[in-house]
Amino acid sequence: MKTARLLVATFLLLPLTAWAAEKEKAETHVTMDQLPVAAKATIEKESAGAKVEEIEKETEGGKTFYEAEIIKNGRESFIHVSEDGKVLKRETEAQERRSEPGEREEKGESHHR
Repeated sequence: MKTARLLVATFLLLPLTAWAAEKEKAETHVTMDQLPVAAKATIEKESAGAKVEEIEKETEGGKTFYEAEIIKNGRESFIHVSEDGKVLKRETEAQERRSEPGEREEKGESHHR
């Protein structure tokens, strides 16, 4: 009987655990005007001569940063910037795809452009 209760409790808590993990990583689209001053200055500097296609405010593990998609000379790149303007990561389109393999499919985007 104890085993059955434990199994039931496990199955009931499993979706809650998945939900909590998903909530741990949150993304919101933002505009340049919505960025903290330091993050905006860094993204403007890093994207000089390029187009900022989109910016997402992301929270992972309780830490907030901004990911900007930059297109320059027909090539996509991504930059992660902290709220205080520090560059956390730079990625090419290929590196971005490898680091987040399921995310583009979830958004309905194709790997082929």
